[in-house]
Amino acid sequence: MVVATQIRRGQVVVLGGDLYKIIKLMHITPGKGNAVVQTDLRNIRTGVKTEKRFRSSEDVNVAYIDTHSMQYLYAEGDLHHFMETSTYEQYEIPADVIAEALPFIVPNHEYAVDVHDGRPIGITLPDNIVLTIVETPPPQKGDTGKSKMAKTDTGLVVRVPLFVAEGDAISVSTADGSYLARA
Repeated sequence: MVVATQIRRGQVVVLGGDLYKIIKLMHITPGKGNAVVQTDLRNIRTGVKTEKRFRSSEDVNVAYIDTHSMQYLYAEGDLHHFMETSTYEQYEIPADVIAEALPFIVPNHEYAVDVHDGRPIGITLPDNIVLTIVETPPPQKGDTGKSKMAKTDTGLVVRVPLFVAEGDAISVSTADGSYLARA
């Protein structure tokens, strides 16, 4: 149990016996009255999003989550296969469990996979990741725009500067999917 003001984005809390991952969190301090913590939560079992407001002094039950370093292997239909790097044990994770992370998952890269009671429940992404541009229009002579759209090897569409070409590796923010720099 922790006080509501100590919970953070990405943590998993227990409400009514179900696990919820905190997607968005905002501390609200009104001019009059008590401070509250407004959260957007996703039910890990069902995938349903919900909002919950906690009083700042309210106790919140935070779930104990293990984090394992796992290598992404491949996708097979709706299942994504990961291998724990220390034990070589393989896990199948349904796409709906890691839906928000899928545009940033590249084969043969290692990710921090969150595990609760021996079951993978999500992925903690790094702050940025390197992706390869597979499709983008070439710059046109006289083009005065500052950016163009480009598709990466994971299917993510990113707004990039005009000088970026197909085959270039770029660094992308995993927080909002924006272009950061050439890699």
